[in-house]
Amino acid sequence: MKAKTGTSLYTHFWGPLHLVALTLMLLFGQLALMGDPIDFIPLIMGGSMLLLVYFVGWVIRYNRLGDPYLWTIVAMLISLGLAMQYRLSPFNGIKQFNWILIGILTYLVAYGLYAALHERFRSVYFHYALLVGLFAITLIFGTEINGAKNWLKLGTYSFQPSELGKIIFVFFMAACVTSPERLRIRLSGRSFDPKLVMMGLVYLLMGLFAVQREFGTAMLVFGVYMTYIYVFERDVLFTLYNLGIVSLLGLAAFKVVSHIEVRVDTWLNPWADPGGAGYQITQSLFAIGSGGFFGSGIGQGYPKFIPAVRTDFIFAAICEEMGILGGIAVILLFFILIYRGIKLALRIEDRFMKAVAFGLTMTLGYQTFIIIGGVTKLIPLTGITLPFLSYGGSSMMASFATLGLLQALSGQILRREAETLENGYRQ
Repeated sequence: MKAKTGTSLYTHFWGPLHLVALTLMLLFGQLALMGDPIDFIPLIMGGSMLLLVYFVGWVIRYNRLGDPYLWTIVAMLISLGLAMQYRLSPFNGIKQFNWILIGILTYLVAYGLYAALHERFRSVYFHYALLVGLFAITLIFGTEINGAKNWLKLGTYSFQPSELGKIIFVFFMAACVTSPERLRIRLSGRSFDPKLVMMGLVYLLMGLFAVQREFGTAMLVFGVYMTYIYVFERDVLFTLYNLGIVSLLGLAAFKVVSHIEVRVDTWLNPWADPGGAGYQITQSLFAIGSGGFFGSGIGQGYPKFIPAVRTDFIFAAICEEMGILGGIAVILLFFILIYRGIKLALRIEDRFMKAVAFGLTMTLGYQTFIIIGGVTKLIPLTGITLPFLSYGGSSMMASFATLGLLQALSGQILRREAETLENGYRQ
């Protein structure tokens, strides 16, 4: 008798997916009508996305690949992001569509690789060596863009290794908190506490990111690290100790690094120089405010006044043309995605895989908080992209790889539950 565990997950699966389809038709239909005469490219793109959304949903449902709502949430996000990217620049919108196709392929590959090789992804120093290797490659062969030397150029394409580094860091931290004995070091007959070794390795990594002027990534790494030690170590004193150290380091960086000082000053008072250092954040706030509750409408706003609107400030563009309600919808979609990820982590029995699922979810959560917080002036602005919405191949592929890993972990839960139920039927 076939086990039916997980079937309830798929019972109401098509309803939310139909809502994604309706959103696609409305957005790309409006983009098509904006042309004079009618622009058929949005119709083709929207139709292709429609088929793709249903096809991937069918693959997940038919093969029981795990939580189907992970894909539903992301499908809505990429639909909103693609429509806004095409509205800002049809040329870049088409390129973003290509990156989404590659991202979905990355999603399926990540699922297959983790399902086949997850038992081998548990080495502490192997993952740390990969992280240092990525830094070394970028330092030697990297190209400086927007003040940060964190890009590798491959012909006409640029790739940001730190996007891959975020995922590798999660595996490193998961190995640290689940196998701390591997971090025990003995020098001159003295044994060092694994927690102190872990802390030293993480702070060294943050320093490497700071050398590349990737302060946003360093902040993200620290946030994930702190969450890990708070949840898995349960050592309040050690947590406070880390907070004190990073506060002192942050104060020193503020005094020494002019770039950080400018960012903080701009955050505190962007109106002191609205045409210079504060131009980005003031234009972002103007855009969000001018959209009101319901937005100016697709194509009716002026988001192009915002520098880096396709990448760092895509959320401000969404708020201007889709309104505060559209921005809240995006935030809620990320909340639901994080909720599904945490729920997934709680259901996993294997401690390492639980830590991986938790870390991947927190990475998406912190990345979303850091960029939306910066765009809305809640925290100082940093150069981090909004997952699934911002323009760029590196970010899209890394986000889809994260989704694929979470999908693989949820698939393992369903298979284990199915086996348990089947054994129960046999008895």
